Amino acid sequence: MRAATPLFTTLLLVAASALCSCGDRGTAPETRLFGLVKFETATLPAGARLDVRLEDAGRTSGAGSSAKPSTDAPTSIATNTVDAGGHAPPLSFTLVVPRDALLPRHRYVLRAEIRSAAGELLFSTPQDQPPIGNPNTTGRIEVTVAPPN
Repeated sequence: MRAATPLFTTLLLVAASALCSCGDRGTAPETRLFGLVKFETATLPAGARLDVRLEDAGRTSGAGSSAKPSTDAPTSIATNTVDAGGHAPPLSFTLVVPRDALLPRHRYVLRAEIRSAAGELLFSTPQDQPPIGNPNTTGRIEVTVAPPN
């Protein structure tokens, strides 16, 4: 029975070490945005892909809901590509956004594009897509895309 004690102790130390190394100590906090992309078609062609991105539209000029984003070019802070070939609407997506990329008093716009396997634009969000105030507090987001003009 005494011979089993060192083996048991070694196994216990290995298990404890493995459990300690499973933590998220090295990762930055993140926000996950869940959403659906809606469009009007039966199914997408084989090889189609959905590209979704969250853009920082810049600082607003005020704190109210009527505040307008700055005229600076938007910066993409999170992207995801989903295989959409053969799928019918709606398409679901998840965006993982680093929390330190979300700045106070900024507006964020969700953009979506569906492209064919050859890269042809099939659907996209309108240019006047309304902003999201705070992605940290947003529930499931629904975005509608339409064929290009």
